[in-house]
Amino acid sequence: MQKSVYRVVVLLLVLIVLVSVDLSDARGRGGGSRGGGSKSGSKSRSGNSGSKSRGSGKSGKSKITKYTPIKAKTVRSPVIASQTRLGSRSSTFQKVVVGYLVYRYVFSTAPVYRHGYPMYRNYVAIPKDRAMRLSYEEEKLMDSQGNLCLGTSSENQQLRQDIDGHLVELNTTVKYKNSGNTVKLRGIDNTVSLEDINGQDFEITSSARYNTSIVDGTNCTQLEKRVEGTMVEMYETNPDGACTVYINYKLLFASIILLAFIRV
Repeated sequence: MQKSVYRVVVLLLVLIVLVSVDLSDARGRGGGSRGGGSKSGSKSRSGNSGSKSRGSGKSGKSKITKYTPIKAKTVRSPVIASQTRLGSRSSTFQKVVVGYLVYRYVFSTAPVYRHGYPMYRNYVAIPKDRAMRLSYEEEKLMDSQGNLCLGTSSENQQLRQDIDGHLVELNTTVKYKNSGNTVKLRGIDNTVSLEDINGQDFEITSSARYNTSIVDGTNCTQLEKRVEGTMVEMYETNPDGACTVYINYKLLFASIILLAFIRV
């Protein structure tokens, strides 16, 4: 009985030593890979032969981890949380506006929001595990007739501080392009919850009308903000993240011996 216990203890110590050696080797291999990668980069920039560059590229080939961003291949491509912006509710209290501004985004570099998106004095809530990829943003100031009051000027304008009491109406409208459904909300400081329409397009418009000028020295009495986007799936981490399992043959061999000794 004592001999069996002794054998088990000895083999366990051997396993511990092998694990320590393997971890040391792994660190060494990792450090060498990083060093080789940096050298190949400098050689490539200095115009040396392509064969060395390709060889080093093979050893330094990047792997997908759970933190690797998901490349957008279409407007409906999913994202991970770290690729998104957190839409702040406090941004609904907009103080600076422009006469006229339009952004058209390419899907590969378009801003993506999670949790919610701030419209003018109202907030649009995004469902859990979903995000909003923008394709279009427009903001404009208008007179009482609906014409641009500052032309196409994109200079920042400060909203007057005393305009809240002069608000005539504020409408926030969500239009779902695929189904054609429309949801309209009236008033300020409200929350509009988007439907879970993964992969579908929508349009949100906020229109505010006042009975006084909202920018000093102008005849601007209306403000409109419109965005278009697509709802996409959002993951906390990359679902394709590599979870590599390395088989250590030394440990496997030692484990087999250990089992054989235990049976003796």
